[in-house]
Amino acid sequence: MTVTLPCDVAVDENDSEKLKILIQRNIPKIASALVGDLQWYSENAQLNENSFRVKSVEQVTTNRFKMFYDFEWNLFSPCLDLNEVTRREEQVTFNVHAGALHFEVVDNQRPGTADEL
Repeated sequence: MTVTLPCDVAVDENDSEKLKILIQRNIPKIASALVGDLQWYSENAQLNENSFRVKSVEQVTTNRFKMFYDFEWNLFSPCLDLNEVTRREEQVTFNVHAGALHFEVVDNQRPGTADEL
């Protein structure tokens, strides 16, 4: 699945630090797609707002980069006496195009009961 982040970027941009700052400023636009479906862990799992952090961006080839990031999610269930915060580290590749970054996100939506049959 491709997630597009529209931004002011040139097609030949190769400054990893500049891309890191640009992505961090625009992270609310793509955070939910990068985090995916936390329902895999629990129905009560939720992303902690403002916990998303771009750790680094590395160039792989021309116009292709890898971004390392982390975020926190919380699992709260008073019935089970759970209140845990977990920090998860992930990585994603993206391509630089004129005016946009295209992230190659793995679709990890939890299957429904119809999918199981």
